Amino acid sequence: MANQYGDKLYMAICSEKTLQTNSNGFFMNFAQLVSENAGEIWIKNIFGHNTVIDCGSSLSLALWSRSQVLLSLNEYSLALADIQLALKESLPNIYKAEAFWKMGICYKALNEENRANVSFGLAEKLFASKLKIEDLGRDKMAKFVQNKKEDRRILPSIQGKPHPLFPCASKKLTVKQKEGMGRYVIANEDIKTGETLVVEPPYAACLLPDMFGTHCHHCFDRLVSPIGCPDCSNVAFCKMECRQAALSSYHTYECKFLDLLIGSGMSILSHTALRMITQNSLKRCLEIYKDRKKEKVYSLCTNSSLRSPEDFLQRTLMAAFLLRCLQKIIPTDEEYRIGELLLFHLQMLQFNAHEIYETRYLPDRRFKGSKATYIGVAVYPTVALFNHDCYPAVTRHFVGKKIVIKAARPLQPQDVVAENYGPIFTRKCLQERQRSLSSRYWFNCQCNACIFNWPTLDAGLEPYSIRIKCSNKKCSYYFTLPVSSQILKCPKCQETISLTEQIQLLKWCDEQYDVGHKTMNENQPEKAMDILCTAIDAFHRISCAPHKGTHLAQESLHLCVADSGNVHETLVNK
Repeated sequence: MANQYGDKLYMAICSEKTLQTNSNGFFMNFAQLVSENAGEIWIKNIFGHNTVIDCGSSLSLALWSRSQVLLSLNEYSLALADIQLALKESLPNIYKAEAFWKMGICYKALNEENRANVSFGLAEKLFASKLKIEDLGRDKMAKFVQNKKEDRRILPSIQGKPHPLFPCASKKLTVKQKEGMGRYVIANEDIKTGETLVVEPPYAACLLPDMFGTHCHHCFDRLVSPIGCPDCSNVAFCKMECRQAALSSYHTYECKFLDLLIGSGMSILSHTALRMITQNSLKRCLEIYKDRKKEKVYSLCTNSSLRSPEDFLQRTLMAAFLLRCLQKIIPTDEEYRIGELLLFHLQMLQFNAHEIYETRYLPDRRFKGSKATYIGVAVYPTVALFNHDCYPAVTRHFVGKKIVIKAARPLQPQDVVAENYGPIFTRKCLQERQRSLSSRYWFNCQCNACIFNWPTLDAGLEPYSIRIKCSNKKCSYYFTLPVSSQILKCPKCQETISLTEQIQLLKWCDEQYDVGHKTMNENQPEKAMDILCTAIDAFHRISCAPHKGTHLAQESLHLCVADSGNVHETLVNK
């Protein structure tokens, strides 16, 4: 019977809400993308009239079907993983002979001849059809080639020998401590632009919930042929090794209440605080509680003495909430110790966590218009020791979950090696930077860019006075250009010096910056990095910041460096 009040559009909206009530979730976007690719005709005429009841074989059949698609794409490694998992999930007997046949093809493509022969042999024993056996025989003699996709990610090694106390960092760095600055990092040797100073895996890392449908929950790689958790439908993994690693530690616990965590609206930092517990056994957590000095992450600042009672209460309640989620697993007589660790995590991560990002770009524009998109959060005990500067000495990018720190300009012994916590002087004015840093990190920045109020790129840096260093290497005086004569007396060292060579070198630097930008836009990032690093080093020998051309060159250098880390080609400019 027709409903006179029926509204098909409203009906569709109500139906969608039974699947997803959170407007920020990814499911309906995913469903819409699948619908657009499948097409209206297929959905109405084929999918809508083919309801399948498979007596519990849905997963194995789905894996089997996907393996056939992957085989057609020459993705033999992924196809093999799907076939093996389908067999493990009780693939119906009618498919088993063909499954071993296809496994043989995959092993051949992966140059594992012995395993290929074993798989082909099992298939021959199971096949009753002579035609199938003849086809199999042809495949045994055929050549198959694994599809090789370009992976531009390169995990570099640190420059020189590792630091004795911080093995993820170069020996060229030293950690100091000073009242008012806390712990900070300085150079103890000359460092050139582009040198790799730190390569560090995270102590703990969490993927953003919005990325659960696009990235591996464990290693943060992009999903191509995802594998789900056997007990929940919240997360996905890129391969069995990642699933096993997660199930053998944190996901065993989090799986049971992940919906509750996300539904609570808690931050990714709160989730990371929990992950620092769930990734360890109870025994290991209690060992950490007993002697925290052995773990560098527990020496990071919390600013607990500066917290308001209201803030401390909120973090205590969050620690209690997270502890309550764990209570069915962790013995109650140990709870208070775990709760204390959680409270420490919640305070420490506020000031020491790093957002992990990937660079997204359009197919026809590898650099121009590329954007950094945050995919997760992690804590890196070594990198957390770096102080902030609005004109940072280093640039950072990510390869998977690992953080890579490279020098963005040359450094001399005793120079502070600072990174940037977000607001950089070239893009944010003094007021915005100070407001952000004092609110987010609870300190007033006293770097040169703030003390001298350097203008942004868009607000006056172009005509900013350029300075040239005195040619006497022992002198630290800088002349402001233009000068009345290139041969003149230095007011500090009192020597008569010539600035001709420095002025010519400054012009050469600007020319090299242009060459570097052009080379980068011609999709030659490695060559561009060499050009830009050499010119940035040369500039700092004869001049000093701020200098618009140099800062633009450093931005290009950052893009080139990030291109060797997490990148993703997207069809959507967002």
